[in-house]
Amino acid sequence: MTKSLWERVEETGIVRAEVTIRPSQSPRDPIWILTILECPICGKSHEHGGGLVSDGPPALGSRVPHCFRRPAPRDYELVERASKEGHEP
Repeated sequence: MTKSLWERVEETGIVRAEVTIRPSQSPRDPIWILTILECPICGKSHEHGGGLVSDGPPALGSRVPHCFRRPAPRDYELVERASKEGHEP
């Protein structure tokens, strides 16, 4: 049986949102785009910035949700989504 968002928060204290990672198409100072395909809070898609590509790997970790479902956790942790072949860049 799949646990609800609130059961998972109660167990771990953390809401995790899987993201896909891609660089922006900007020719100057591209940034990492972190896309949540299905938000664990509202079910919609959201994007967060992950820092400059030139600074190295994307900055994952805690973010404020972009959705407005209430009640909602005050933050969630972005984690890289594993692909079938391994991890996406």
